[in-house]
Amino acid sequence: MVRIEECIGHFIKNNTTFIIAAALLLIFLSVIFAGKIYMATGTETLVFKDSQIYKDIEYYNDHFQSTTFLILITSDDVLDPEVLDAMDKLDRQIRNDPKIVDVSGLHVLVREGSEAYYGYDFIPRNKNDIEKLISLSSSRMTQFVVPDRHHTVMTVELSSDVEETESAEVLENVKSTIAWSQMPPGTSAVITGSTAMMLEIQNEMMTSMTIMLFSAIIFMIVALWFTFGHARWRLLPLPIVLIGVIFTGGAMGFTGVPLTMVSMAVFPILIGLGVEYAIQFQNRLMEELGTSSGPGEAVVRTIKNIGPPVFYSMMTTCLGFMAILSSPIPMIFDFGLMCLIGVMVCFLTALFLLTSVIYILSSLSRYKKDRKQKEAAPGPVENIISSIAEITTKNPTVVVFAILLMISGYALDSKTGIEIDRSTFAPQDLPSVVLFRSYSSIMGQETEDVTIQIKAHDVTSPEVVKWLNDFSEYEMANNPEVLSVSSIATAMSAYNGGTIPDTTKAIKDSLNKMPDDIKKRYVDEYKTTGIMRMVTKGTTTDNRISLLERIDRDIQFKLPPAGISASLGGESQMTLVTFGSLTTDRLTMTLLGALSVFLGLLVVYRGDIVKAIVPVLVVFIVTGLSCVVMFLLNMKYTPLSVTLGALTIGIGIDFSILHMERYYEEKLKGHGPEEAMRIATSKIGNAIFSSASTVIAGFGALVMSDFSILSSFGIVTIIDFLLALISAFVIMPPLLVTLDVWMSKKRIVNPFKEDVRS
Repeated sequence: MVRIEECIGHFIKNNTTFIIAAALLLIFLSVIFAGKIYMATGTETLVFKDSQIYKDIEYYNDHFQSTTFLILITSDDVLDPEVLDAMDKLDRQIRNDPKIVDVSGLHVLVREGSEAYYGYDFIPRNKNDIEKLISLSSSRMTQFVVPDRHHTVMTVELSSDVEETESAEVLENVKSTIAWSQMPPGTSAVITGSTAMMLEIQNEMMTSMTIMLFSAIIFMIVALWFTFGHARWRLLPLPIVLIGVIFTGGAMGFTGVPLTMVSMAVFPILIGLGVEYAIQFQNRLMEELGTSSGPGEAVVRTIKNIGPPVFYSMMTTCLGFMAILSSPIPMIFDFGLMCLIGVMVCFLTALFLLTSVIYILSSLSRYKKDRKQKEAAPGPVENIISSIAEITTKNPTVVVFAILLMISGYALDSKTGIEIDRSTFAPQDLPSVVLFRSYSSIMGQETEDVTIQIKAHDVTSPEVVKWLNDFSEYEMANNPEVLSVSSIATAMSAYNGGTIPDTTKAIKDSLNKMPDDIKKRYVDEYKTTGIMRMVTKGTTTDNRISLLERIDRDIQFKLPPAGISASLGGESQMTLVTFGSLTTDRLTMTLLGALSVFLGLLVVYRGDIVKAIVPVLVVFIVTGLSCVVMFLLNMKYTPLSVTLGALTIGIGIDFSILHMERYYEEKLKGHGPEEAMRIATSKIGNAIFSSASTVIAGFGALVMSDFSILSSFGIVTIIDFLLALISAFVIMPPLLVTLDVWMSKKRIVNPFKEDVRS
């Protein structure tokens, strides 16, 4: 009966032209679909669109939140009438864009004050009158618009129907308008704010990804040149894998997966993994060309002999990546999905395209290896690791020590912080980031908004208004981080003699007096949803999470009346949900990855528990050591680094599997356990180091990124894979030999039981 791998080998041998033509067609289609890849940094990267949380956040954004740009005006004196005239002119120019619905600032504040005080709209010509008009406004509004005499802020509000993809175009239009506007001498205007910053970060993402890809290619050329120098066409695996990366990019565009700060890491990772697969196929094909009757037979024998092991390697990697799909955070899920698809695509590209290309090249050049070539003697690397493995094999206590370190690592894991502030992931020298920091410094005490969303049949009813007032007073009295609270209740008090109305009639009268733009800040048009805004002190991520959890507990403690619901809303809700997911996800993904790979190996090795559990346990120990590394380097978990455990298991386990397979191969030759391990280590060491170097080169490209979320992830990942490599030669030998000997003795003691099983 012909095995499937032989069928694949014969198919490749007989259809090389068709395979290359199909690859060229797929490259063309992939490039087209790759053009549909879009960048995302918004809500959809943190919450799935079909979830209730996303729908609530979108409802909040549509009704209570608008996209805004801030323009920071700097001058010797922003109360100078010439500065206000320039702002007024800039206002009119910006409003020419139909996608902009409102522009506000100091000039508007002064005009509204003059209309209320003098009876007509104008900008006074002396500073004393301007100061008098500004004093008529609320202190909070004044502090935001005019933090000091040298700075003022204009706010540009976009229409609610402007899509995120259109915001970048509007931003560029506003920048152009500012550039062409004439400001008085000594006065400047720059655009800032979180929205503008995130849009510039999106542009920087593409630049950073280009740098990473070029870095990965350079690192891979170096790695292949020095570790794969014995092979002809030593650089061939790289272009083959780059084609696989193009296919993956096409799949990314076809499936609509966006480019995020997390998924940016996919392509360098795939280059490292894909080259590893390609090396395995090319190395064996070069060997078979020297012992076969021709290139066709060499291809068939290569697929037959090396195909299954490389497939199993790819399978264990995919099983590890599949654990990432358990994450409820879209950007993490998309990262796992693209890694999963990319690994399979790169494997298939190496299997079909690489072998086809080498078949044609060898046929044209009539390549023939010297059949009498002797097997190379172990080099210094093999001798060193062979000696280390021989020592550790005789001292199984090293495994106990490693397990204790792993336990210590997981104990320290809870002390490692979590960072979810997306602005901290970007290059801190990016102009928009620098401007935003300057703006925050100018504004004095940094503040953040916390939103509470209220739902009821009528959020302007006396019961809701009373609860809003009671809860506001409770937070102001018991939560020192809360600086101010505003809601429809506080807005009503301004139109009810400074007191909160407590009857339906008084509430109705207050609402009738209230301008529509103020009502829209707190209540939707159906009066079924309202919000409460809290201004809180700016703080670190950990302290902010603590604050949000405290407010959430306060809501449960001060529950609204029956029929009324209240919960954190908007960005506040998303922040808390994301933090909670990252806290639990990293351990869940690691455990799922380990379990998936264990079950997969159990199937591959037909129930052999030792062969299934040893590689998994070795690499699981590394995940615990990774926690120690994170703690010692004072790094925080991000939406990308929480995948470290699953990635380490999926990729790092290959080293232990290759070593274990060679151990059992030497045992079949009649060697005892310890001698088989010594010989296996001396023969497999260089091959594993070559394989590891390509993977590390791919991840090394991440270190070159200006995005801290990628560079820090690259550093920790390289350390993790070095630990996985060391563990394959230090921890795996004594663990495998000890368990193998124990199981052999058990079979001797219970031979009848083993016969029954077989």
